[in-house]
Amino acid sequence: MKNIFNILKDKNLTISFAESMTGGYLSSKLTKINGASKVFKGSIIAYSNEIKIKLLNVSKDTIEKHSVVSSQVANEMAYGLKDVIDSDIYVAITGNAGPTLEANTNKLICYITVLYKEEVINHIEIFNTNKRFSNIKRVEKVVKNIVYNVILWYNHKGIEMTLS
Repeated sequence: MKNIFNILKDKNLTISFAESMTGGYLSSKLTKINGASKVFKGSIIAYSNEIKIKLLNVSKDTIEKHSVVSSQVANEMAYGLKDVIDSDIYVAITGNAGPTLEANTNKLICYITVLYKEEVINHIEIFNTNKRFSNIKRVEKVVKNIVYNVILWYNHKGIEMTLS
C-alpha cells in the first residue's frame, strides 16, 4: 500500500473503502503507514447484507436479483460509500474468497468498483485457488494496481480517461 499512499499524498487525494470480502484488510494495511490520515478518510466494513443495506444503501432487491457477490452490489456499495464519506476515490469490494464456492457461479470471484472523479471502474477477479488469505492478498494487489493506474492515467496531461 505504500505506493498508493505515496501517489495519493503527492496528488493531494484521499481514499475510502467499502470492504466486504476483504473484511477491513485494505484499510488495515493503509493505516499501518505513518501519516495515513493525510490520505485515508475511512472505511465501512460491510461484511453482512444487513450492513450493506443499512449503511451503504445497497438495495435488498439488487442483492436478491443479482446476489451479494455481483458487480451491481459492488457499484451500489461504492456509491453508498460516496454518500457517507467525502473522498476523492472510493473503492468497494464484494466477493467470495473461499474456501467454499459461490452458489450462483460455482466459482471464487470478486467484484471491485472504483469511483474516481466521474469515472466508474469495474473489475472482476476470478480466483484459481480456494486459499482465502491468498485471495484477499491478491485483491489488495489488484486494487493497488487499479487505483495507481487510474490516478496516473486520469492526471496525465493531454489524455482523457474513458473507461467502460
